[in-house]
Amino acid sequence: MVQLSRIRRARLRGLNLGGVMLGALLGLGLLIVVRKDWQGRVDAAQRQSLALASSTERLMRLELRTLERALQGVADDGHAVVAAVPGQAAVLLQKAVTGLTGRHQELDSVVVVDPRGNPITAGRGDPSLPQWTHARNRSEHGLLYVGPLERVGPDRWVMRLSLQMDPDRWLLARLHTDELREILANLDVGRNGVVVVSDAEGRLLVHSLRSDTLTGRQMAPAAPDLLPGQVLPLGTDLSAVDGVRRVAATAVSADYPLRIYAGVDHAQMLRPWWPFLAGSALVYLLYWAGFFYLRRNVRRAEYRQARLEAELRVGDDELRLAHQVGGIGTWSIDGHRQRLRWTARTRQMFRLRGMAMPVAAVLRLVHPGDRARVKAAMRDARDGRDAFDLTCRLVLGGEDERWIAARGARVQEEGRPQRMTGTVVDISERVEIQTLALDAQRQFRLIFEMNPLPCWLFDRGTLRFLEVNPAAVRQYGYSREEFLRMRVTDIRPPAYLDDLDRALRQLETSPHGNLSLITVHRHRDGHLIDVQVHTARLEIAGIQALMVLAENVSEHMAYQRELAYRASHEPLTGLLTVPALCESLNSEQSGTRYTIAHVQLRGLQLISDTLGREIGKEVLRNLCRRLYALAERYGGLACQPAEDFVLVIDPQHDVDAVIAALGAALAEPVQGFDSFHQLDLRIGVAEYPGDGSSAEDVIAKAAQAAHAAREEGVGVVRFDESLAARMSERLRLAGRLHQAIGRGEFELHYQSIHRRRDGRPVALEALIRWPQTQGPALPPDAFIQLSEDTGLILPLGRWAIRQAARDQRRLADSGFGDLSIAVNVSALQFLNSDLAAEVAAATAEFGLRQGALHVELTESSLMRRPTQALEAMHRLHAQGVSISLDDFGTGFSNMSYLQHMPLDSLKIDRGFIADVDTSAHNASICRALLTLGHSLGLTVIAEGVETRAQYDWLAVHGCDQMQGYLLGRPQPMHEMIEQLRRESR
Repeated sequence: MVQLSRIRRARLRGLNLGGVMLGALLGLGLLIVVRKDWQGRVDAAQRQSLALASSTERLMRLELRTLERALQGVADDGHAVVAAVPGQAAVLLQKAVTGLTGRHQELDSVVVVDPRGNPITAGRGDPSLPQWTHARNRSEHGLLYVGPLERVGPDRWVMRLSLQMDPDRWLLARLHTDELREILANLDVGRNGVVVVSDAEGRLLVHSLRSDTLTGRQMAPAAPDLLPGQVLPLGTDLSAVDGVRRVAATAVSADYPLRIYAGVDHAQMLRPWWPFLAGSALVYLLYWAGFFYLRRNVRRAEYRQARLEAELRVGDDELRLAHQVGGIGTWSIDGHRQRLRWTARTRQMFRLRGMAMPVAAVLRLVHPGDRARVKAAMRDARDGRDAFDLTCRLVLGGEDERWIAARGARVQEEGRPQRMTGTVVDISERVEIQTLALDAQRQFRLIFEMNPLPCWLFDRGTLRFLEVNPAAVRQYGYSREEFLRMRVTDIRPPAYLDDLDRALRQLETSPHGNLSLITVHRHRDGHLIDVQVHTARLEIAGIQALMVLAENVSEHMAYQRELAYRASHEPLTGLLTVPALCESLNSEQSGTRYTIAHVQLRGLQLISDTLGREIGKEVLRNLCRRLYALAERYGGLACQPAEDFVLVIDPQHDVDAVIAALGAALAEPVQGFDSFHQLDLRIGVAEYPGDGSSAEDVIAKAAQAAHAAREEGVGVVRFDESLAARMSERLRLAGRLHQAIGRGEFELHYQSIHRRRDGRPVALEALIRWPQTQGPALPPDAFIQLSEDTGLILPLGRWAIRQAARDQRRLADSGFGDLSIAVNVSALQFLNSDLAAEVAAATAEFGLRQGALHVELTESSLMRRPTQALEAMHRLHAQGVSISLDDFGTGFSNMSYLQHMPLDSLKIDRGFIADVDTSAHNASICRALLTLGHSLGLTVIAEGVETRAQYDWLAVHGCDQMQGYLLGRPQPMHEMIEQLRRESR
């Protein structure tokens, strides 16, 4: 960067200082002028407001003085009348008042009233007269009292005035404020100016504004208290009347209790001042713009001059440095003396002695092989036939051989003899580099030709092959001549041409000029080859070329594709896995709607376990063919491990129709090798994006719906938020259930079973309860089925048997050992545990008598696996355990099995007992069940007896035992013992 001299910098500093000082003076002068003009306008507005306040005070005083004199005249006449003719005083006063209102149209009314304001003459009085006829509402020397305003119409007001005639009479006058407003309307207040008249209490009596909504409003005093007749300027003030900023003044009437506020609009006053301010600011800105323009031009001129001087100063140095850096020397030959002279730089380059040498001596330094060529070139240049331009070798100091490039020509200068001059450059290093480059080129050629991998060069502009090696000829099937007539696009399949364009663009931006990627090439016979290409940029003979090394990786890529296929497909069915399907759905365009059908099939694992894995595989393959046919028509398909499938339904299809087709296709038995098998089907349906923000969410919601369909026993369930809440609550309850078993949170309550013939209890039924820290206990219906689904029914059932045994011990210790306790046993516990061993262990642990515990089973637990159930029942009977068949009549019992099972009693379900006394249908069922039970030699027990009529009907029809709320509610064991004690007394 060019540096300014000290003198120039001082000159610029002087210019800057002078300009800034002048600008400051100009700004100060403009500020004083603008401020003075502003103050003059404010003073003029203040004078105007003072004049308005003073003139308004005079006008109000004259108006009220005229009325005061008129009222005083009526008062004086009244004194005379009362003194002269007291009997006719009222009539004469009325005439005087009427005459006064006739003469003064501005008066609304004049009435003679007593001191309390009650009218003596015709007209309205004023009960508030004593409240405002005090000294504050009249002047010190005046007689007229000014009272508050009174509304006489929607937009009309009167001002009350009073004057005392004598101690017993007052004159009450009402003055129209319109008259006073007419006075204010004639005043020149300007635009948005205002004149306001208020009373001594600060109530607004009259104003010059157009709106009449402010009349009668209580206003804050406009200024401190003033002496009567005094006018005070307020300066710039925010008006309490309407919030407008004004230049205001206030005055107090000399004779009456009135305040006057007058103001001139501040904004209107300043409106002519703003253009003056803008013009002053513009002048100031123009000064600074001109100053900075002048300063910039002066500074640029100084810099240009300094730069030219610097260029002239360094020009010679740069030329000398250029010769030194470029290794350039100069020479000249005197045509007469035939001596060759050189510069100091030339002498230094070649380590010559002296500054001149005969031409013949110089030629002896030229290499013998180049000497004749140099002589001929010098002769041609001297004769003017050609310029001197050649490359030759110099032999200096014995074996020091140097390559030089010399150029020159004959020159003729006026006043000087003819001579030759030119330059010389030492190019020994360049020649050495070129030699090395030729060697490297030969080596590169050798490596290129012998490389076992296909390699070629092509033009980056035309994409034509420039050279190929034999390995490329062998791998691609083209001859070298064919390659050289082709472009690189000819060995690319059309589908991969975009990859080529993308790779070329990446190569242009690559910082190292090379690129490696995997792509596909085509053999001459048409088959495709997976290759990994390594590409590098280089320049050959001025051509921007690319060198490519292509490695055949077809086997490796085939292996990778196989691994990718196995990772995304289920090996047995060949269907997509659910994660692969999710990835495919998530990669599609956002906002595309689709529906997920989660298909749960149960029975495949049983077929494999029972009939063999090969038959199971065959059934699965045939099932997948059906599902795949549906997927090809409606969307996509994935296989979930075990027995679940996920069907994607495209938005153009009707979901209900597709679900119906899916159900129909899977309802048909599926063929194995030589048999057909029926599978249990449940379908859950969810939609994207309504039910989830990703494919994983939607599939999970559809799976929840399928689980709900299995629990509810229906074929198809659509997901909704209430279902999710139920499933979530079910999972939370399952977690709490596991903890509750470990913590012992469950309790057993007991309901008594009574004998019909004497009504005494013969047994107790144990009913499980789950108390809650907040709210009532959970009934069994809320958690028993969940316990069975999660397998927790086994530890819960074992706990119930052991707790029932402990409570039976308490019964025995309390003298009621003859009462057995019946425990409900689930089908899962009955068929998947050694129930007889558990009952025997509990009986032995608490020292119970044989038969102290009974077992209640449902029909479903017996009929699920009748043979296994029969064996378990015989083991229980061998221990003296009585067995009851609970909820009899609600299942699908097989009588051929029941008649061989060692049952002791049947319990009729409460659903048949309800309305048995009024419903012929229920009565016929109960009679049939009683007859069946007695024919099998079993004790029949009725559940849910809640009314006396039900009890009587059952007793008449021979029911053996009964239980229900009529006979006793479930209760803890200690309460049950207390009840038994009370009943036994």
